[in-house]
Amino acid sequence: MRRLPPAAVTDVPVLVVTVLAWLTVALFWAHVAAGLVLVALVALHLQTRHRLPWRGAPPRHQLAYGMFIVAATAMAASGLLRLAGVPPQYVWHGGISYTVLGLMALHVWSIRRALRARVRRRKGIQHE
Repeated sequence: MRRLPPAAVTDVPVLVVTVLAWLTVALFWAHVAAGLVLVALVALHLQTRHRLPWRGAPPRHQLAYGMFIVAATAMAASGLLRLAGVPPQYVWHGGISYTVLGLMALHVWSIRRALRARVRRRKGIQHE
């Protein structure tokens, strides 16, 4: 059986569930469900990488990935605090979430060449 590429298994679902979580902010249960699925997908996304991004990377990349992981962790923690009933003015879940969205956009932008090369390579393999 042919395995699906990591992009189909984790990358695209992470993007779709992130947008879904953003769209369901007004519907409490759906937003919580999307947030929990997003946490699981991000963990799966990191696990499918052959090489962890911060090992052997230049210091600026290590810093960027570190900030991304800290922000994503803070987003999940602040979401859980909101779920526990902590008022929004003490948690800043929305602001942290928009920071994560910005970092996601920056991440996709910074790896765009690698993504295009991987897509081209995969298309070439299928046509042969």
